[in-house]
Amino acid sequence: MEKLIKMYIAIPMAITVFKQDKEKFSEYQLRNLYEDMIDSIIERMQQDYFKIKTELLTKHHVDIKRIEKGKYEINKEIMEFSPEELKKFTENVMSDYLYGDNAAEFERKDRIWND
Repeated sequence: MEKLIKMYIAIPMAITVFKQDKEKFSEYQLRNLYEDMIDSIIERMQQDYFKIKTELLTKHHVDIKRIEKGKYEINKEIMEFSPEELKKFTENVMSDYLYGDNAAEFERKDRIWND
């Protein structure tokens, strides 16, 4: 269950990082390939986030609320995570979706190539 809690906390941060990275790829020649991959990852992360949220609430009866940066209320108990811990959680989730257990092939979209 600890892994689910960490994923629940890290997935929204990972989505934010992927969205920021996607903006950076706009400068690249082959940006469409990267955009397709990132869009696919973000979509899967969003789906998994809601599955995890449902499982935590219904199966484990765990309610998590973000109080402030690095501070969460988990079943009325306050837990704090350092920036380094949050960064590591996020890095692990991103790695998992890029080339770990949650990695998947993505579908290429027909996008207009701009020079």
